[in-house]
Amino acid sequence: MSIIRRVVLLACCVALLLPARVPGERVGESDWELLAVAYPPDRDVSVALGGAEKTLTAKGLCTVKWRESAAILELEVQDLPSPTEIGWTGQQYVLWAVDEEKRSVNLGVVPLQGKDAKWKVQVPLRIFGLLVTAEKNRQAAAPSTSVVLESLLPTDPRLVIPVFRVNLRLAPG
Repeated sequence: MSIIRRVVLLACCVALLLPARVPGERVGESDWELLAVAYPPDRDVSVALGGAEKTLTAKGLCTVKWRESAAILELEVQDLPSPTEIGWTGQQYVLWAVDEEKRSVNLGVVPLQGKDAKWKVQVPLRIFGLLVTAEKNRQAAAPSTSVVLESLLPTDPRLVIPVFRVNLRLAPG
């Protein structure tokens, strides 16, 4: 059996063992476990976004379209309170893509209109998970411990693709 078939078979087994809504979680004081998905080429994949500790009612959806050398993300977020409402004054929300090697890419500020946002971004990664964190600096180099949203599993239960658990060290908030 080829190595590719073994990886796909292993990913299928892992996907069957995971519940439909698998959240990441805080692991210790400054670590977070995130799910990174390997997006197939030329197929649109929708991934749910779920709220974290202070934003449990927040939710969203991200449609990922991998084309040639970049993933195009169409995001929609609902019921996300402003950073001030949950005690983070002077901060804004930043979207991050985190790959399976724990590298994070700052994708910019979430364009919140009230408690909702809708926007598009591109990322040069094929395997990644998403985090939204509250940041003092919109150009932060690494995600902070102030996690407000995270990507979950794809919404199509019939879709079989590799999913990786990534333990990420977060910057002090």
